[in-house]
Amino acid sequence: MAPLPTPWQALRQRWQAVQFAPADQMLASPCVSVCTMHTERDECLGCLRSIDEIARWGMSTPAQQREIWQRLGQRIAQHFNGD
Repeated sequence: MAPLPTPWQALRQRWQAVQFAPADQMLASPCVSVCTMHTERDECLGCLRSIDEIARWGMSTPAQQREIWQRLGQRIAQHFNGD
């Protein structure tokens, strides 16, 4: 049995999948169930979204979700550069 991915590996896998999703498709949530806010950076330690991005996710259009994912892609690269 293959080991389960860590939450951050799962986030990166979702980011990779989102890049190939059709433009008009609702996207998978970035949430990886590690819901702890980093107060100095206003971002979740699990999914790297801001409070505003988290709050708006469920009401966002596919285009807005894609914009959030684009920002997350940059954050993933910054945070997990050598991982």
